[in-house]
Amino acid sequence: MSGASYALRGHPSIPPETVARVRRLAEKIGYRPDLRVTSLMAHIRRQQPPRERETLAFVWVSTHRAEIFPAYHRHYLDTVLAGARLRAEQLGCALAEFWLDEPGMTPRRLAEILKTRGITGVIFSPAMHDLAVTLDWDWSAFACAIIGNTDWRPTLHRVGHHHYRTMWLTLQRLREEGCVRPAAILSRSIHERIHGVHLAAFQVNHPAPDLAAELAQFALPEQRDGLHRWPRRHAPDALIVGWPVAASVAAELRALAPSARRVVTLDWQSAGALPGMDVCNDIIAANAVDIVVAQLHRNERGVPEHPATHLIEGIWRE
Repeated sequence: MSGASYALRGHPSIPPETVARVRRLAEKIGYRPDLRVTSLMAHIRRQQPPRERETLAFVWVSTHRAEIFPAYHRHYLDTVLAGARLRAEQLGCALAEFWLDEPGMTPRRLAEILKTRGITGVIFSPAMHDLAVTLDWDWSAFACAIIGNTDWRPTLHRVGHHHYRTMWLTLQRLREEGCVRPAAILSRSIHERIHGVHLAAFQVNHPAPDLAAELAQFALPEQRDGLHRWPRRHAPDALIVGWPVAASVAAELRALAPSARRVVTLDWQSAGALPGMDVCNDIIAANAVDIVVAQLHRNERGVPEHPATHLIEGIWRE
């Protein structure tokens, strides 16, 4: 029976002619797989200690091994890696890190290293410095998934955050608290990476749509020069910030908009000082691992014909 199961899944250990014959017979008798039985058998197989655990590759893209990031970026990357590692362990896999930007490394060389080590499942990290990534290697050997919203060529399965809904939910919460004139300070780099959906959601769902365009500004986390007159002119009753905010900066933001009863963030972090939306980066990474493992179970490799994008919703944290 296990041989027939392998044949139906197109396992490489079964000769192609046997695979075709078994599938023809299954079609003739009207066989369809039972999802619950399949899940049960997978669970049973996981209880049997394998001789060697499947290893998945976590490939850092546009990130150097020893690169020093601001604290909020470091927290983001650490959370992503921890989420991927935990999910891999839960599924009985090991997770090995690789860096595309190491000296002497090329995509083709890395692909050969992974093949040599018998690694066929790959999770690509968020690209911290690039708005678009083009990778040239042997896709036919790997089951892959991308973390984040950066454009990729070729297009692969990806998991990202539902940024539009995060802004929509934040505005809805502020409205329920009685705020009718919220303002937003957004990150230009994030704006470009997520194709403007923060601003789009702010303008479409704002309690005062005619004022929304004037109540949104762009700034860098480290540089807010030029914003001092803007919030005082519009007297917003809430302020939305597009990045994590440390305690040392929170007081400055509150002073920037003294009329604001609430100052909140679209990217809450446990070490931050503002309430807001937890993007759930660990859950995003875990879902990327799930997508890769599901492809491996189905013996799927290469660039998908119909790449899927999974968007994970955030959670409000006070």
